[in-house]
Amino acid sequence: MGNQIKYGVTLYSYSNEFTNGDLTFEEILRMVKAQGYTGIEIVAAQMVPGCPYPSDEWLEGLKSLLAEIGLEPVCWSAYVDMGIRADRDLTEDEIIQFTVNDLICAKKAGFPLVRTQHAISPKIFRQMIPFCRDLDMKLTIEMHHPHHPNVPVWKEYLELMRGEGKGVLGVVPDMSIFQNHPHALWIKEVLGAGVRRDVLDRMLKLHAQGASEEEILAGELTDIEKFYGKELIEDYNGATKVEQLPDLLDCAFYIHGKFYYINEELKEIAIPYEEILPTIRDCGYSGYMACEYEGHHHDTTVSAVEQLDRYVQMCDKLLG
Repeated sequence: MGNQIKYGVTLYSYSNEFTNGDLTFEEILRMVKAQGYTGIEIVAAQMVPGCPYPSDEWLEGLKSLLAEIGLEPVCWSAYVDMGIRADRDLTEDEIIQFTVNDLICAKKAGFPLVRTQHAISPKIFRQMIPFCRDLDMKLTIEMHHPHHPNVPVWKEYLELMRGEGKGVLGVVPDMSIFQNHPHALWIKEVLGAGVRRDVLDRMLKLHAQGASEEEILAGELTDIEKFYGKELIEDYNGATKVEQLPDLLDCAFYIHGKFYYINEELKEIAIPYEEILPTIRDCGYSGYMACEYEGHHHDTTVSAVEQLDRYVQMCDKLLG
């Protein structure tokens, strides 16, 4: 089966360049086009002025700008901001109101779907179905590490997506759910913090072999080595199996191509893309995969532009 995956990009990938003022919002959009991407995801809370209540003028302006540049609006990325008030969490009615507002803003800007997060409960997710149908919009939830398909609440979400919410409720699988090994920037950070190379190598080897926490943290370790050893166990245990991916794609409107660092050999050592990408292709998935660079959390000196170029080169290489 031929490759039908479309490459988009989430503007979140350019967080460092945006927050430092190296690139303006419009410059990022033009950079995206120059890099060969065709669709974009915008994280509203990060780049939309006046969020959660941007002006109609700004939304229309964004729609016009994307059309001028030649970019397709793919996903409006939203959050259920439970901490928007200092005195209490949001009520169910308020979560519904904020989510409907996101759907309306996204539609005005030309985006066909909104991505929210699992802070929205299955009960509220179900109540969004009539709003989605009335607005002709899709609402999705991102499945992000450390969640996976066997988490009880996700079984409820997926049942809704395949049942009464079919066609309007969906999942955005984030490739972080498959991370089974630390990425290159984490390793660099750990060594820079003072963890001895031989100690790290031993912990990585034991972790890859499925050793217990006691075995990985055995021996004469410094406090910093114990800290990162525990982080290794917490962040890279229990990865979703690639064989579970086809069961997610049947209700996925969109995919997050998460990555942390693509090396010069065009490999991401943290996520088994050599298995993931052929699986997505062979399932006949024909939607967008948003390339999502997140290495800026670990090293702000790495160029997101270069990393995004390498990511597409890696995808092309693995997909032939």
